[in-house]
Amino acid sequence: MLNVPHAYAAGVELLCATFDFRMNLHESAFAVLSDEERTSAARFLRHEDAIRFATTRVVLRHALAKRSGLAADELRLQRDEVGRPRLASTKGHMRIPLDFNVSHSGQHALIALATGRRVGVDIETRRADLNWQTLSTAVFAPQDASYVAALPAHVRVDAFYDVWTAKEALLKALGIGIGRGMTWFSVLGGKQGEPLVPVISKQMHAACTLTAFDAAWCIVPAGYSACVAWSRDNIVVEL
Repeated sequence: MLNVPHAYAAGVELLCATFDFRMNLHESAFAVLSDEERTSAARFLRHEDAIRFATTRVVLRHALAKRSGLAADELRLQRDEVGRPRLASTKGHMRIPLDFNVSHSGQHALIALATGRRVGVDIETRRADLNWQTLSTAVFAPQDASYVAALPAHVRVDAFYDVWTAKEALLKALGIGIGRGMTWFSVLGGKQGEPLVPVISKQMHAACTLTAFDAAWCIVPAGYSACVAWSRDNIVVEL
């Protein structure tokens, strides 16, 4: 479990998993997966991608089982109207208002869970050779661009990843994803390692909602950037 004090105080649990790419999908560790999850894992062309998916689901199932009191292999996951996975009712149990979100990159996965709150998480492998400048126009708001431009050149790529992970975590928590763009709000200028989220555009309906979320960057293994986001107030999850 990662120590993210502000998230923990809000009831958000954050887990970090490390992949073992020497494993295969027939090992007993994957026995809790559903038939659908096994089929999904088998569709990946690269072994590493299959292990990332399967391992993340195994860790998620055990975490959900611990919080719900149900057996890990009895849990049923379904997608909501926007394609976001959620815990479904199973064997006479109404769906418990647990929200979760997952992300994986390289050798690690992050899983965020909370009861009654919406959560989002993102982890990215930091590539020193990334041409982040070509991507920045699709990621940075004007405030982000100004902030990064004032930084020493050797830390700007890390700042790019901080912006990317914070924005993706927030948008995943909001439930709209990155398809609607990332440049309409800023996440730089916060205090104590937390992204400050000043909304710079109210042309999108989501802009008014985003201010109801908090986010914090996470201390993760060297070479990675990560952020977790959660709704500030309890959100009733419809059954």
